Amino acid sequence: MLPRVAIIYLCHNNRSYLPEVFESLRALSYPSEKLEIIVVNNDSKDGSSDWLREQSGITYLPSATNLGFAQGNNLGIRHALLGGAEYVYLLNGDAKLHSDAIMEAVKLAESDKSIGAVQSRIMLWKHPEIINATGGMVHFLGFGFVRDNGKAWDATAWVPETFLAGKAGPRNVSGTHAAPVIEIVYASGAAVLYRSSVLKQVGVLDPFLFLYHEDLELGWRIRLAGYKNVLAVDSIAYHDYEFKRSIQKFYWMERNRILVHASHLRAWTLIVLAPFLFMTEIGLILFAIKGGWLKEKFLAYVNLLSPRTWIYVMRKRRESRFLRRVSDREIVRLWTGRIEHQETRSFVVDRFINPFLNSLWYILKSVIR
Repeated sequence: MLPRVAIIYLCHNNRSYLPEVFESLRALSYPSEKLEIIVVNNDSKDGSSDWLREQSGITYLPSATNLGFAQGNNLGIRHALLGGAEYVYLLNGDAKLHSDAIMEAVKLAESDKSIGAVQSRIMLWKHPEIINATGGMVHFLGFGFVRDNGKAWDATAWVPETFLAGKAGPRNVSGTHAAPVIEIVYASGAAVLYRSSVLKQVGVLDPFLFLYHEDLELGWRIRLAGYKNVLAVDSIAYHDYEFKRSIQKFYWMERNRILVHASHLRAWTLIVLAPFLFMTEIGLILFAIKGGWLKEKFLAYVNLLSPRTWIYVMRKRRESRFLRRVSDREIVRLWTGRIEHQETRSFVVDRFINPFLNSLWYILKSVIR
């Protein structure tokens, strides 16, 4: 028997996407009696509310204020957990699904009880042959970014015989390998299936982060508790992703990058990384001056030094110790020393910065325990 799945669709001024999104949801191959579509309307002002209220067969949860990504999704997640859903699937407001997306994600999750989250292979909505994300990456300096963004999809590179980064699954009845089980650092919240029992154990998205790194931090807690985040290659979502250079985003990215490291790394690991984190801050201040976001960088420091933030970090560290079933060495095993997001690529990064950081990380991770 197939488990019950709740799809949490978070809408914030996504009116133009709604017809195609709901067409994809109604075309899913997963049995409708095992599926609940929960729509959280995050204070949309573009007519989304009127359109959604006319839809049948959905659970509609409107919010009079913009709760942000974390709290908006949490509203739907908590409803799903109370309703007995065995899995919850988060779907961005500007994303749609292939008809087999839920079925393939659930099949992979059901194959191994140690799997806590299943990332769908996210392709670009307008260019479906181009990858948006095959999982999230964490740089040892705290930066989080999606893997393979902007690369052309090549199915032959992902079969067990040629895919070197993942592990082939068990052999099927014909004697050939099943699809590879590809472990990832964390799953992007744009299109991900979470096991409900794991969420009940580790908690939901952290609203204190509000914007950016919430999915990274939840993926970290899942791994801390001894579960895996994996990629389902055959579960496909399409995301209308476009990198936006908003000045305000730098405040959240810089604040949250430091908060997550401070919340979950053991003291020894923080000591090992501290000199390099400090040097990174000097470099980032220079980049902030050049990029015109020095004010946002300064405000991030102000927030990090506030008593409220210290109390938050101390609470998170207590919770992290309670959850921990694995060492920091296991946590950082999948981290990278390379900056690979296409938006940051340059001759200097590729030829000088990445080789240096990669070599440095090779040494540093050997002394983390």
